[in-house]
Amino acid sequence: MPTRFIARLSSVDKEHLGFYVPKFVMDFYKLEEGRYKGGISPTEGDLTSCTIKLRRYKRTLRGTLPKKIGKKSDVVEVWLYRHSKVPLPKKAP
Repeated sequence: MPTRFIARLSSVDKEHLGFYVPKFVMDFYKLEEGRYKGGISPTEGDLTSCTIKLRRYKRTLRGTLPKKIGKKSDVVEVWLYRHSKVPLPKKAP
């Protein structure tokens, strides 16, 4: 069963869209940084499967979607499988 929540898409950089994971969702499901299998469901009813990267941002997590998925400022249902977590590589200093 996937973890699901509602979020609004915004620009992360010039090519990618992303969203913020609400703090209560992060705490309740004990989400951590990593790459997850999942997707988004826009309000039009389409279903898009993709890989979602969650990175720490201040006190919450910021999700990043692959290129060309979603439209800026859309309200979407984000779903991800917590058991599919793959740790992100460490950045070299």
